[in-house]
Amino acid sequence: MASFDNSEEPEVVSSSEEEMESGSDEEVEAKSSAEKSGSVASSSTRTDMSTMKKELSTMSFEDIQRLRDKIGSKTYNQALHGTNSKRDPNKVFKRVNKNRPVEMSSKIPPPWIRQVVPVKKKVHRDPRFDDLSGDFDEKIFEKSYSFLDPMKAREKKYLEKQLRKEKDEGRRRKIQQLIRRMEQQERTKQQEDFKEKALQEWKAKEKDLVKQGKKPYFLKKSDQKKLVLAQKFKELKKSGKVEKFLQKKRKKNAARDRKQLPTDS
Repeated sequence: MASFDNSEEPEVVSSSEEEMESGSDEEVEAKSSAEKSGSVASSSTRTDMSTMKKELSTMSFEDIQRLRDKIGSKTYNQALHGTNSKRDPNKVFKRVNKNRPVEMSSKIPPPWIRQVVPVKKKVHRDPRFDDLSGDFDEKIFEKSYSFLDPMKAREKKYLEKQLRKEKDEGRRRKIQQLIRRMEQQERTKQQEDFKEKALQEWKAKEKDLVKQGKKPYFLKKSDQKKLVLAQKFKELKKSGKVEKFLQKKRKKNAARDRKQLPTDS
């Protein structure tokens, strides 16, 4: 019978296992060397700081102040106390769970005005410039507020009566200003009425001519002014105030010409 050798066979180690072991050994060595270099660097910085503190302890306050002004307080503090590498200014705070509140940094002061609860902004609407209020029609406006004309006339009469009775100069000046403003408004409205009446008459004649086959013509601004003056002359002729109007016009033109004359300096 064949005899078997019970002696232990040599253990076979593959090349891949050898590489893994060698790689792990290299990583351990690298880590240990990094730790050693870090410890050496930290120890060197500690020694530098201790020597610097010893040197500063022998210096006077005046020399320390000069040194700080020369290199800057930030550099001085960093050299004396070291830099805090743990603080990361670009750190972004995130929520671990969406139901938790957001973590805020305690180093950043909160703003004075902070919107905690969203409030709906009030939008103010000006009816004069809003399309919801409709378009402005001057004719409808004049017709709707025509009841104010007799009220203004009564108010003007009352102010004229008060002016005759009033003796205080300040009060009289205020009443005179009010009366002048009302007269100016009346003159402006009268001119607008003249213009509107003249244009309406011309448009009515032009419509009849267009119906007869004439080509339509649109008035220029200069022609509109001529029409207004003609209408005004008609109204003055009816009331018999043509001569008075022409006299005022002559005085106004004479004063204007007098201003343009050269003066002896």
